[in-house]
Amino acid sequence: MENSFNTVNDPPWTAKDVIWALVLSISWIVVLSLLGALAQFADLPIDPSLIVVIGTLFLLVPVWYFSIHKYDAKWADLGLRGFQPKAIGLGCGLMGLSFLFNMIYAAILAVFGLQIQPDIAPMFQDTGFPLMLLFGGAIIAPVVEEIFFRGFVFAGLRKYWSWPTAALVSAGLFALTHVIPTSILPIFILGSIFAFLYQVSGSVWPAILMHMLTNTFALSAAYAISQGWVPTP
Repeated sequence: MENSFNTVNDPPWTAKDVIWALVLSISWIVVLSLLGALAQFADLPIDPSLIVVIGTLFLLVPVWYFSIHKYDAKWADLGLRGFQPKAIGLGCGLMGLSFLFNMIYAAILAVFGLQIQPDIAPMFQDTGFPLMLLFGGAIIAPVVEEIFFRGFVFAGLRKYWSWPTAALVSAGLFALTHVIPTSILPIFILGSIFAFLYQVSGSVWPAILMHMLTNTFALSAAYAISQGWVPTP
């Protein structure tokens, strides 16, 4: 049956470009983590919202260099193009299945006294710019991470591997960068869904919107708890 969605065109960048972009990005994450730890040790007043926003936006630098600068690529080559609305319906269905999996997974972890990720509500109490933190995590992070991991990494790797293999590798890298061991599996599943949406729609926007939905729900709940709007045990 003919695929009624758009397909992803092969981009001009190479696997070597993807590897170098990953090396630079991982190095940046390590440096940022060390600076954050050093600032905490030295009791320096560095706001976590600035770390989130600036740290995330930096991921666009290697993407820009190894695509737009090096090959004169367009932002559309990174997936920022139109898409058919049916991709959103598909995305919502897949996200619903992911939500059900997370509920079961969280219940299993709870038996061992674990949770998928630590409580992030204190972050909103530690920042002087809670709305910036909310905007950075709910809007900026999904846009930048999807351009990086799906528009750049996934699209680059699928030139050399089958798209399912490229999707799994990009999802694995996406999950590992979130560091927290108990969150790796749920984030890996999300990354696989986002890559699938990009593959079938030819656009990174459906993945961005689903990513925004996930982050907005989690961060809004954390913000509400931090403000005392939601009672906690």
